[in-house]
Amino acid sequence: MKEQDHIEAILNSFDGLKRAESRPFMYTRVRARLNEETNFWTKTSSIIAKPVVAICCLVSVVTVNVYLIIDANSKQKTETVFTAGTESDILQNENFILASNTSYDFNK
Repeated sequence: MKEQDHIEAILNSFDGLKRAESRPFMYTRVRARLNEETNFWTKTSSIIAKPVVAICCLVSVVTVNVYLIIDANSKQKTETVFTAGTESDILQNENFILASNTSYDFNK
């Protein structure tokens, strides 16, 4: 008996149900969305607009900038020392410096 009463209670719960109704113009909105033109730029902008993609792009740009700043600072700290191979290289460099330091008066 208990089972029969339980089954009757379940079946009676369906008596007051009504058909689900949609909002006004719902069908029109769905059709417009389905017919919406999707080209490359709309798809690309919808992907880029997602927060995960935007955050990943931002993190990668900041990481590259930090790397370039650190790399530039390390290159500035290193000093390049040039040594002359022979005495003739030293003399040629000194003669070049002397020749470039003298001024000529071309109006004579």
